[in-house]
Amino acid sequence: MPAEYDRTVRVSGWKTDANVLRLDIDTAWGRSARLTFEFLTADIIRWTFVPKGEAAPRPTESILPGTIFHAPRWQVRPDAKGLTVIGTRLGPRIDFNPFSMRFIDRRGLPLLSENPGDVDGLGRPFVPPLGFVRDGRAAVRITQSFKLGPEERLYGLGEKFTRLDKAGARFVSWTQDALGSTSERSHKNIPFLWSSRGWGLFLDGGARIAWDLGTQSTQSFTISVDHGTLDAYCILGPEPARILKRYADLTGHAPVPPKWSFGLWVSSGGTYRTQAEVEALVDGLAGHDIPAGVVHIDPWWMHWRRYCDFRWDKGSFPDPDGLIRKLHDLGLKLCLWEHPYISIESDLFELGKRKGYFLKRPDGGAYIIDYGLSLAPRPDGIVRRARRADSWNARVAVIDFTNPEARAWFKDLHRPLLRQGVDVFKTDFGEDVPADAVFHDGTTGATRHNLYPLLYNQAVAEVTREERGHGLVWSRSGAAGSQRFPVAWSGDPAADWDSLAATIRGGLSVGLSGIPFWSHDIGGYRGKPSPDLYVRWAQFGLLCSHSRMHGDGPREPWLFGPRALAIVRKYIRLRYRLFPYLYSLAHEAAATGLPVLRAMPLAFPDDPSAHSRDLQFMLGPWLLVAPVVSADGRKAVYLPDEGGEWIDFWTGRRYAAGRTLILNVPLSRIPIFVRAGAVLPTMPGSPRIPEGPIRKLTVCVYAGAESSFTLHEDEGRTRFDLVRHGNRFKLASAGWRPGRDLKVVWR
Repeated sequence: MPAEYDRTVRVSGWKTDANVLRLDIDTAWGRSARLTFEFLTADIIRWTFVPKGEAAPRPTESILPGTIFHAPRWQVRPDAKGLTVIGTRLGPRIDFNPFSMRFIDRRGLPLLSENPGDVDGLGRPFVPPLGFVRDGRAAVRITQSFKLGPEERLYGLGEKFTRLDKAGARFVSWTQDALGSTSERSHKNIPFLWSSRGWGLFLDGGARIAWDLGTQSTQSFTISVDHGTLDAYCILGPEPARILKRYADLTGHAPVPPKWSFGLWVSSGGTYRTQAEVEALVDGLAGHDIPAGVVHIDPWWMHWRRYCDFRWDKGSFPDPDGLIRKLHDLGLKLCLWEHPYISIESDLFELGKRKGYFLKRPDGGAYIIDYGLSLAPRPDGIVRRARRADSWNARVAVIDFTNPEARAWFKDLHRPLLRQGVDVFKTDFGEDVPADAVFHDGTTGATRHNLYPLLYNQAVAEVTREERGHGLVWSRSGAAGSQRFPVAWSGDPAADWDSLAATIRGGLSVGLSGIPFWSHDIGGYRGKPSPDLYVRWAQFGLLCSHSRMHGDGPREPWLFGPRALAIVRKYIRLRYRLFPYLYSLAHEAAATGLPVLRAMPLAFPDDPSAHSRDLQFMLGPWLLVAPVVSADGRKAVYLPDEGGEWIDFWTGRRYAAGRTLILNVPLSRIPIFVRAGAVLPTMPGSPRIPEGPIRKLTVCVYAGAESSFTLHEDEGRTRFDLVRHGNRFKLASAGWRPGRDLKVVWR
């Protein structure tokens, strides 16, 4: 522990006030602090730790505004050693002297608890108890440690590209350009951790957080927050799905994205920089019979080095109205790239500087930064730093979203484009707020940094909803609460096998952190994938909630040879046939917080053998997907033990649950297994996702266990029940069906 660390030692007094328990704390250095517990629901408790002299924290923008909590009836039961709160499903137990705290369930069993017994042979603590570090008169860091069980597994923390089980490693929540997908760096740092033992922990704030999850001591984990106060929430499951539901209740549920967003997104990427080239890309879709939904244009739609001024480069795109009209006539949507920065070479910079719309330096001047595009050349196939004069963009100023006028100005920059017919924006970047930057509301980058992406995406989602009727964005950076503004994508992986595997883990990790709708760059962003890698990546990417082909070079399937084209086209068509299932999963995600891609620990929490399988996942409740991540095509697939069977999606062969298959997988296939009892709704193949009702529906039934499934559509819901009658099964349905042609196929 650092020499300046001051720890809590005893409780000197306590009282209850409305729905809050307040404790006065004495520290080892004779200081004082206030520890409060606020009982929001029977299974969500907020606790704050505030050293004397610091202001009590207020909930940040991560907490869903206007949330009404139904507090339980609780009471304090004091005893000789301390007190226990009873009357809730989750309650704190506080020991007074020496101080210690833990959260217990109704059975009295500890869930999340400090670990004062974690000491070495001389009685010195291995990990710091609750306490703080002061720099002069101000507290600058809060630290607290908790017990880590020998078989306990930890999940969450956002889009981390490491193994899903975070126990035994160290992490930092500080949003940054990850520049790939094979490190701990992340665009989406979400300070939400949950345990296989049934608790969730959410730290509300935008400051840097260090997580030591069992390295300094194998029997404890430690959080260290670079802020003068701690604002935390303990959530009781015990089931993982319930933890995610309660987290969504706290930070907001994701809305259902528009239907068309589930179609294939194709991108100009680093290749197509003119209107003629984008139109040729669109013509290629039709010429090669590729279903699609959205065409995306990267920065090339604006003038080089003037990003982001929201003005078409008429030299490269002479007729944007004609381009938009052509796309819409073909049933396609248009997405444009943006970021929350203004180039110093744009005339908007002087305007924003004069009006005070940018983050400021400590001396009061506009904060000008270097970032990814000002350091790199425009994509040309060579990875290097650029010279200042030929970088992808000039240096930039950062929009201050805490300034209401700046926020309104930024939103207004979008309106002409949205009224012109642009359908959605790709909200890139947002990770570059300097720690010493000063915001309009008086906060600094040190405490706002991780929250900035949330403010950015919210502003773009709002103006898009105001002008186009939906709040969809295609965002790279994110924060706790970002699920309210879908969809997220994972940034810039390299085009190699290791990055494919890491990207899968990143998508599953962010799903375990409360983000249900997620995508990535099919084929990898940086470099050129081999045809085999491209096919394997596409097989995975087309079975995610959303799918986009994008990179610093071309990613159209017809450019990777006739074999790759045929295989990838097959999986694009499969995605479209599965749309009724995917859209139902989207409705389920909005209601429950469950991600569309469900990692094994979430889908099968009671099967210990499933927890380490972090390169396979469940697509909803029925489909187990196991992407191939090696060039040799070998894949080990674990079929979770639920007492039933698993059916090979391609061959119909049935396998007993609880076994591992070692497969040599041909390039044309990705291993998919269907859970026995599945009721899988599909539709006929289509070049576009239908905007209206699906008139022809085929329900594939994989008999073997009783089950139910609800098909969600904008027009209504249809419930299917698979019921056993002796040795046979019968499918019953109830709900919306006007004009529907329903076909049932038994597998």
